[in-house]
Amino acid sequence: MAKSVKPEALGGAIARELTVYHQDVTEKVKKLTEKAAKDLVKKTKATAPSRHRGSFKANISSKKVREGLNGATHAWYVKAPDYRLTHLLVHGHATRDGGRTRADPFLANALGEVLPNYENDVKEAIKNG
Repeated sequence: MAKSVKPEALGGAIARELTVYHQDVTEKVKKLTEKAAKDLVKKTKATAPSRHRGSFKANISSKKVREGLNGATHAWYVKAPDYRLTHLLVHGHATRDGGRTRADPFLANALGEVLPNYENDVKEAIKNG
């Protein structure tokens, strides 16, 4: 049921509704961000190479880096001591005999699956409030 508002109170009513909308969307986006970070970790653990060191997959993780009024920021990372391998696996590296190893785009592939879904979910959350 529509609520009537006097013209002099219209600005305050709009501000209250926008505040409620902002809070709802922010909470939904925080949940979607956390879910996307967990999905990225799950997909990279499933597709990461394990031929060099089995602990590399086990050390893939994510964490909340910061949380503010407009949402939270999550970071994907590899725990010590295997974090050094990530760049070498993703981009390839030189071998002892002068050759190069093939790059393994496991991270880019996982991002390619997770990011479009995340973007669509965020658009839906903004649209539906």
